[in-house]
Amino acid sequence: MRAEQHNDLLVFHVAGQTCAVSLKHVREILPMARLAQPPGLPSIMEGFLNLGGTAVSVMRTDRLLNLGERAPGLYTPLVVLRTSDGPIALLVDDACEIVTDSPGTRLPVPEGQSFNGCAEAGVALNGRTIHVLSPERILLEQERRTVAEFQAMEQQRLRNLEATAS
Repeated sequence: MRAEQHNDLLVFHVAGQTCAVSLKHVREILPMARLAQPPGLPSIMEGFLNLGGTAVSVMRTDRLLNLGERAPGLYTPLVVLRTSDGPIALLVDDACEIVTDSPGTRLPVPEGQSFNGCAEAGVALNGRTIHVLSPERILLEQERRTVAEFQAMEQQRLRNLEATAS
């Protein structure tokens, strides 16, 4: 008999919605920082975070999920995620807790009920439903390519700045 699989989740809020990502995908949580905002950024992006010389795309989670927008503030957290394409950061309203789910608390998301399959599950905990997001499916393929092009340009800009400072 297999032991019940538990999954630790980082819970956060975005425009009144309670969402989460698996803690295994979370690299770190940072306070709002000064972001590079080159012209022509897609509306789903807030800008780029320079994280130790790496240009990290900061995504507007409210816009990605087509929720009501909130302007980022001084204490707006950035949840930096590990993805197969490298780190990305989600701009969220708050990162409030870590919870553990189990198969008994998971609610399936019917196919076609979440945009691009970005909600991989629901979790029923303490009388609330938490939408568990997939970092790999939060962007459409075209969005992923566009973000990668901007990220490559920003990374080159950072390399150039580093070279002139040396």
